[in-house]
Amino acid sequence: MHTYPVSIEEKLGFDIVRRRLGQLVKGAMGQERLDGMTPARTQGWLASELDRVHEYQQALQFDTAPPLQHVHDIREVLRKARPEDAYVSAEALHAVRQVLVTSQRIARYCADRRADYPSLAKSARRIDPLDDVEAHLKAVIDDDGTVRDDASDALLRIRRQIRDRRNALRRTLNRELQKAIGKGYATEDQPTLRAGRMVIPIRAEAKRKVDGFIHDSSATGQTVYIEPAACLQLNNEVSELKADERNEIERILRAATARIRHTADAIQTNLQVLAQFDLTQAKARLANEIDAHVPNLNDDGHVALEEARNAALVLHRLHNDTPDADEPIVPLTLELGREFSTLVITGPNAGGKTVAMKTVGLCSLMVAYGLPIPALPHSSLPLWSKLIVDIGDEQSIEDDLSTFSSHVANLRHMMRNATPNTLVLIDEAGTGTDPEAGGALAQALLERLTDTGVRTMATTHHGALKAYAYEAEGVENGSMVFDQETLAPTYQYQQGVPGSSYAFEIAQRMGLDTSLIDRARTLAGEQTAALEELVKTFETRTQKLEQRLRKAEEAQRRAESERERMQQKRTSIEKEREKYRQQALEEAERIVNEANARVERTIREIKEAEAEREATKAARERLEDYKTEVHERSAEAEEEKSSASSSQKQPESATSDDKAAPAEADGPIQEGDQVVVDDGTTEVEVLELEDNEALVGAGPMHMRVPLHRLTKVGSARDRSEANGSSYSTPMTALQASHRIDIRGERVEEALLTVQHFIDDAVAAQLNQVEILHGKGTGALREAIHEQLRERPDVAHFDIAPIEEGGAGVTHITLAS
Repeated sequence: MHTYPVSIEEKLGFDIVRRRLGQLVKGAMGQERLDGMTPARTQGWLASELDRVHEYQQALQFDTAPPLQHVHDIREVLRKARPEDAYVSAEALHAVRQVLVTSQRIARYCADRRADYPSLAKSARRIDPLDDVEAHLKAVIDDDGTVRDDASDALLRIRRQIRDRRNALRRTLNRELQKAIGKGYATEDQPTLRAGRMVIPIRAEAKRKVDGFIHDSSATGQTVYIEPAACLQLNNEVSELKADERNEIERILRAATARIRHTADAIQTNLQVLAQFDLTQAKARLANEIDAHVPNLNDDGHVALEEARNAALVLHRLHNDTPDADEPIVPLTLELGREFSTLVITGPNAGGKTVAMKTVGLCSLMVAYGLPIPALPHSSLPLWSKLIVDIGDEQSIEDDLSTFSSHVANLRHMMRNATPNTLVLIDEAGTGTDPEAGGALAQALLERLTDTGVRTMATTHHGALKAYAYEAEGVENGSMVFDQETLAPTYQYQQGVPGSSYAFEIAQRMGLDTSLIDRARTLAGEQTAALEELVKTFETRTQKLEQRLRKAEEAQRRAESERERMQQKRTSIEKEREKYRQQALEEAERIVNEANARVERTIREIKEAEAEREATKAARERLEDYKTEVHERSAEAEEEKSSASSSQKQPESATSDDKAAPAEADGPIQEGDQVVVDDGTTEVEVLELEDNEALVGAGPMHMRVPLHRLTKVGSARDRSEANGSSYSTPMTALQASHRIDIRGERVEEALLTVQHFIDDAVAAQLNQVEILHGKGTGALREAIHEQLRERPDVAHFDIAPIEEGGAGVTHITLAS
């Protein structure tokens, strides 16, 4: 995309965006790519770049951030290493190793996540990990950028010898110093270093009384620094060993540099990939900072912005302590290029016309630079072939340009260069000269641009242009809504409606003399005043209609939401009713099968007993007992079915007393009592007691629970007396929640909350639930997973997929 004029970034506010990107890049090479960043030329490259930025956004929001730690500019190191037999410093080699480590980590990160981030993985495939080079540098260079002692056997031996000789030298030196101190010759009690030799400080008048060599004296001349004769040989040995150390280090550095020399081209490629990732991460961080999204790209010159905000204005409020920093920015929803190609925006000064136009231009420029825009994701923009703007004053004393002359120069450029895939932005069209001539010139320009098919936006106060936009084919009016009661701008854009300047009303509100305003109205002429009044009336009616439309749409949304909720509830009730019916059928079939088996067994016993009177009588008595048992179980099943049906028919307007938790009852827990588990509110029945556990049931669901977790809320007698009127129905899937949020809770509180949540889910016979615990340090997640492992009613659990929260959410499948 070509842009005009040269100062277009400053005119549209992209200089603020570029400055923020410069604060977010990590290295010099990323900054260079930013400085050289130009608008895209092809839509194919632009789509790929936007994909990379979007994937990086996703990684920053929902995943571990890509490990882009070290992006040093080591190009100068590579240049110095290229000559044969050259070597670079240990610090430079350390920087090279850090770049290689970062390259390896980025390559592994993208390879492991290539299904989630395919565009980033494609870019990272250019990286050569150079594992052998990195391993060699790690073996010879320490983490502080110095050569390791064990970089070679020879260096390890030399440094050990240096330590040994220095220790011997220090002992000898201290012994000679103590002698001098004892005789009163020394001025200090510690040896020091002069010209690379260990010496002792001696008073000048005693220098001939100490056997040794003078290396230096103090500034006052009162102290001389003498190397004792006894230390001479040791100092010489240390100096020789240091020379050997330097030679060995140089040999090691030459060998390491040779490896760099042989792989310099691959390292250079890795640097280019890291620089690309650096700029990409800066774009992604900026996009997340301003809540930006990648729009849909189109190739038909269609602009469709949904709730767009001006990125420069967003950044200004984010990073500047201004009085309006906390005020929300009014979003812009605007369309251009499908039903009409030219848009004329009118309205009062300071009403937001120019900001709206700049928002369209800035969004177009950001997309061309491969940046997401602060608008809803389904917004759509093309990659323009040209973007031309005429905004602000370009007057110049040096070039002998007046305000009007500068505008004419811009208009000339538009006429010569604009094509159908060009976006032209004109601020205050027709100003800078005689109003009538300026308006006529502006209309002629808009006619030519419209005929050519150029997408054009123009702001103006000229009434003639409002009429032109109303009458001309392919041209549309637009305006910024103005509150006529307060005479204050709302910064809301409305399409299809011209705007009034409200000049007289604002002047009156500001206290200008009424007679002066009346005279101005007279001078403006009846036709102009009538037109302005017509525009205001039209604008007022439009605002009222839009308010009614918004209220109607809101009422429709509420009705749709309520209808959907009731439909879901109805579907759930039908599913639950079908479940109870199926259970009843299964129970009946089981009873029949068991009865047939009992009959067959009784007949077999009678035959085997050869029809003995006592045996036959006993078999018949057992059969009669089982018949009675079958009748009792059938009655219980019917009672449960009836109870479940009545619970489904309870009206939603039940009082809070009906839903209140039951009060505790006195006495020990016995079979048939009504109890609640832990701090829950769902009543269940004690079916049997065994040791310190109880088998409790609610409808078809049974489970064993330790007695200490149960609270008695009613006896079997209470339940029969109530005859079902106060019986609490089992928890259903409608009452239980499928999701719980415990972020911010302490581990102890969270574990108790999760325990109750799973109990309720099991009671409601839910199949799957999820826990939102957040990522944090992972301690809360591990504690919850440990609790889930110990529960027999949990069949399986795992972290959620990345698009559903990743490591911050745990999905749980309950045992059926």
